[in-house]
Amino acid sequence: MGQKANPTSLRPRDNFYQGCAYWDEAQFNYITYAAHKLLKGCCRKTDIYLNNINIGLYHDFILLEAELLHLHSNAKRKRRSRRYKENSKSYIKKNTKKSWRTVLRRLFFSMSLLQNYTGLKKIKLKIRRIKAYSRSIPKRARQKTSFYTKGFNKAKFNYARSGMQLMSHVVQEKASVLSLASFIRENIRTRSRRKKHVHFLSFLKRGFESLKSHKKIKGLKIQIKGRFGHKPKGRSRIWKYQMGPMPFSQLEAPIQTKYVQAQTILGSVGIKVWIYHNSQDQC
Repeated sequence: MGQKANPTSLRPRDNFYQGCAYWDEAQFNYITYAAHKLLKGCCRKTDIYLNNINIGLYHDFILLEAELLHLHSNAKRKRRSRRYKENSKSYIKKNTKKSWRTVLRRLFFSMSLLQNYTGLKKIKLKIRRIKAYSRSIPKRARQKTSFYTKGFNKAKFNYARSGMQLMSHVVQEKASVLSLASFIRENIRTRSRRKKHVHFLSFLKRGFESLKSHKKIKGLKIQIKGRFGHKPKGRSRIWKYQMGPMPFSQLEAPIQTKYVQAQTILGSVGIKVWIYHNSQDQC
């Protein structure tokens, strides 16, 4: 008897790329993959995540349409003068690596790299930035997760404020599965020692549970598998969380899927995320 196929493998994946017919198939796929990696690398180690991307390859130019989700990890503080902010060493040290200007400089440099690599004359880039703030989170959800955003927990849970903003956008169908998977991968990779991943996973579960009454999506499922524990010779673990239904057997169901891999000091960790939307347009 033949082995049954996984419903995720039978589901047609999202095709972000479109182009002309004169490009070879291998060359077309490699150039679009390189462009996707360049745009994703521009947001590395920042509070900005790549939410959606469309790449068009034509005869004499490349059209890149990207949607970036900008999260704000710092709380709203006292207003100070512009001169104080520019001259403050702590402000420069903390905000230069995560600022929007840094991403713009990386994008400009990546476009010149892509132009030299492909040999095309024109590269058109269209960026849509979505800003997320803590006031967009429902008040009831903020009260339930207020422990993670307190001042004395700022160093321990430095991902809490931006994570709640991202989860609120995911539940309200404003963020895609790509940004959520990138956020989980980044925090699993950097918090594999000393049981720090346990606090992050409990924060994920508590955050989605607090937003359950405000959700607009039909379902959500997260699965993390690998050796992400604190024991160097421990067995691989499986952590799952599901909110709402997830009909894998229905191939026509509008489900966004994403699989990413995080490299930790103990080995690789596989992360799978599924989001069940209301309509096919969200996918």
